[in-house]
Amino acid sequence: MKTGVFFGVFSILALSVFLVWSKFEDFNHNISITVSEEKDSYEFLANYDRSNTGRIEAYINTEISPDRLGNSENDFVDATTSLPDHTRFYIKESPGRLKIRLDKTQNSTASYLRIKKMCEGVKRLLAGN
Repeated sequence: MKTGVFFGVFSILALSVFLVWSKFEDFNHNISITVSEEKDSYEFLANYDRSNTGRIEAYINTEISPDRLGNSENDFVDATTSLPDHTRFYIKESPGRLKIRLDKTQNSTASYLRIKKMCEGVKRLLAGN
């Protein structure tokens, strides 16, 4: 009899811990950001809640204007693009995911700093949730 009571209390406690943990994860929006910087390359990876996709796209479109990523937050982008100032970078974007890679040997220092600043802005937007 005591075993059944302990098992019941343990089960309720375990379920409570799981529910609190899952709520915390939902509140955190499962944001993951990785920045890799090597001598010849810069890479920015972000995984985030899909609901932030529109804001992230709008911000990037402002930063790379007059170029644009996509027309809606449901678009998928997988391209190497060149901006009017000759900044050339790879971008892969889908709802809740973003990857940007810049080859430093193919870009000026100003271009590298422009993309790095844009990525830092994305990081700030995601952290502000």
